[in-house]
Amino acid sequence: SDVVTDYLSAFSMEASQAMTVADLMTYAQGNSNTSAEQLAEAYKNCAANANAMGYDIQQTTGMLGIMANQGLKGSEAGTALTAVFRDMTAKMKDGAIAIGDTTIQVVDANGNYRQMTDILKEAATDGMGDAEKNAALMSTFTADSVKGLNLLLNAGSSEVGDFTAQLYDCGGSAKDTAAVMQDNLQGQLTSLQSKIEGASISIGNILLPYVK
Repeated sequence: SDVVTDYLSAFSMEASQAMTVADLMTYAQGNSNTSAEQLAEAYKNCAANANAMGYDIQQTTGMLGIMANQGLKGSEAGTALTAVFRDMTAKMKDGAIAIGDTTIQVVDANGNYRQMTDILKEAATDGMGDAEKNAALMSTFTADSVKGLNLLLNAGSSEVGDFTAQLYDCGGSAKDTAAVMQDNLQGQLTSLQSKIEGASISIGNILLPYVK
């Protein structure tokens, strides 16, 4: 709940969207190689910058999940993603960046940043040797951003796009996961303990005036 309230604000979301964030984090944790805690650490380093670029929490989490599948997660992933945004903006000229001999438009006709999946699709470095690919990326990006960008390019824009689409359609994930987690002896004992504590509080409140 602490993470949800922190990043509702960072992504300019309303309090009524708290369940959306809970569902999204639950789904990402269950369907990529990251955890809710690691996502929170990643958001800490990239949420504000992603929001400033016009990327919502689903798009941002989609990229973080794909990087996590390849071993880059937590605060390190958030830092790498912010570095990608920083370099893309710093090296932009007339709304475009260069990767090797390829010019890629990163801003649309309305002055908004294009979807990262579209940028990745046009930035494809397939067929390049390792040295050629690194030289092409380093013409625009710095070492701390190339690390994350390489992972996104390795996965491909379609994989990033597919996972992001799943995150837009993951309503109910938190409730479903909670039901599974509670469907065992430990879960039922936890529920029983909660009910006993609730009853104790109720009885205590009734008796408190007489005890005083």
